[in-house]
Amino acid sequence: MKNWTQKAAGICSAALAFAAVACVVGRLPAIQAQDAAFAAAGFIMPKGAAEVIKSDYLEEDEEDGSTSSDAPNSNSSAPASSSEEVQSKASSDITSSTPASSAATSSGLATTSLAGKIKEMSIVNTGTQYNNMWVKNINKNHSIDVAAELAKQPAVKIIKNSTPQVLIYHTHTTEAFLGDTRTRDPSKSVVAVGDQITAQLKAAGINTVHDTTIHDYPMYNGSYDRSKVTIQNNLKKYPGLQVTIDLHRDAMGTSDGTRIKPTAMVNGKKAAQIMIISGCDDDGTLGFPNWEYNLRLAVRIQKSLSDLYPGLARPLNFCARKYNENMTKGSLLIEIGTEVNTLEEAKYSGELLGKALVATLNQLT
Repeated sequence: MKNWTQKAAGICSAALAFAAVACVVGRLPAIQAQDAAFAAAGFIMPKGAAEVIKSDYLEEDEEDGSTSSDAPNSNSSAPASSSEEVQSKASSDITSSTPASSAATSSGLATTSLAGKIKEMSIVNTGTQYNNMWVKNINKNHSIDVAAELAKQPAVKIIKNSTPQVLIYHTHTTEAFLGDTRTRDPSKSVVAVGDQITAQLKAAGINTVHDTTIHDYPMYNGSYDRSKVTIQNNLKKYPGLQVTIDLHRDAMGTSDGTRIKPTAMVNGKKAAQIMIISGCDDDGTLGFPNWEYNLRLAVRIQKSLSDLYPGLARPLNFCARKYNENMTKGSLLIEIGTEVNTLEEAKYSGELLGKALVATLNQLT
């Protein structure tokens, strides 16, 4: 009984410590939160109470108010505002042989070599389940009825074999994968993943613009302000655009330095897991009145991914953020894997995501 009491006390202490760290980090500006990001990104619970508790996080606050800063290391990140439990299916621990260090790559960007463990897992079964799909709602004032959202018509009308209908761009264009985690080489970054998506859409007669403008180099802060200009320029040039996708790669870790690698097996081949982010003006302060239309599109894409490739999609992240998704009624941010997924895993996910997008948009013609 005494041993169990001690274990329970340890579990409670760890949970309280995690909550305290998350609250502190949530109050820090993005540029000051970098050192605390690992603590907020995950916390290993003692005595096997839970495998991992962590927060998904993007690499910059949507409006950071900064105008100048060097590009950060790949694992210097500002956390998002909530946490989710990571559940693993047939996860494996992989030890990296690369020493931990920061070095300049041939592209001139700082990159972080990874030491210690890379934990490979499938992030599934969190949030609200609807049939075979999951949605994680981290808003305080808005619930979500997935069936009702699927029944609503998105404000997207695709005209095939016509002017551009889809824009793919990258607020953090230099985000890359295992090896050089940041690079201006488009063949090794998220740009290469965007190429895969673009190819699938064009092959289906859905004309797509892939804008590869670099927004996060040489200055990282202010990337969303610069990508907003890119969106505006494309909307002016191609007024028929229906869908805009900001394609990123994520970064996740735990307090002991373990990096998280989300994967799924699709048709016998390993793919980086995909997460769709659909923002919400939860308290009416974001100047984001049409977020509901983005959500209608997001749940349809999530359903296509879940139907076609079970396990490929992480739960859809319905959150109180904007991320330039106020620019159109068909705007989404999509994360492909993390900095410890391989480029080939990410490119394969791009191909699969492209096919799921085709399946969704073919229903909106």
